[in-house]
Amino acid sequence: MSSADSLAGATYLVIGGSGRTGRLVVASLLERGAGVTVAGRRPHNVPSGADSAVVDLSDGFTPAQLAGYAGVVVSVEPPTDDRGSEAVMHRGVAAVGDAAAATGAHVVLVSQIYITRADEYPAMAGIITARARGEEALRTSGARYTIVRPGWLTSGPAAGVRLEQGDTGDGQTSRASVAAAAVAALGSAEATGKTFEIYDAHGGLPDWGKEFATLVADAKA
Repeated sequence: MSSADSLAGATYLVIGGSGRTGRLVVASLLERGAGVTVAGRRPHNVPSGADSAVVDLSDGFTPAQLAGYAGVVVSVEPPTDDRGSEAVMHRGVAAVGDAAAATGAHVVLVSQIYITRADEYPAMAGIITARARGEEALRTSGARYTIVRPGWLTSGPAAGVRLEQGDTGDGQTSRASVAAAAVAALGSAEATGKTFEIYDAHGGLPDWGKEFATLVADAKA
């Protein structure tokens, strides 16, 4: 049974599930027979069959908020100011990691490229730095996790993907491909403990289990 098939019957929390990428994650999970809760500061456009919950990562996150969930996808737009980004993308993500470590839930974090190259985008340096701190907090939390780093996001179809590691590349990534990768990573042993970049390519979506198996696991502090 594939990881996607194994999602049926389990329930997942999608933080940022009303966003442009998050709602694609929600739709994919529902299509696979999973239970879904759309979470965010102001969850809206919640599809039929899904629940909703108010979650503001700047206020923290607790194990009680993950009770009953097999996994959580974090796909949130960062605040535009450095203080807000630090509260959400670092401390908020760290709190999700701690809660997942306590409950056993699998965390899939949608991050971005240029995490290790913030100096190349001075105007975004505060946001990128906060994301990097959040990534590292998740790696060291003890939770099962996968970190997906898309390139410049587009609304194009999921025509194919190229996975890389090391944060040296650049390029565009369809939101649909990001959502497909995030859903495939949930509960996948091959994706656990790994960070990767994802870019658009040709040839259709891959066998995710085989693709994840080629990736190198993160070295944790």
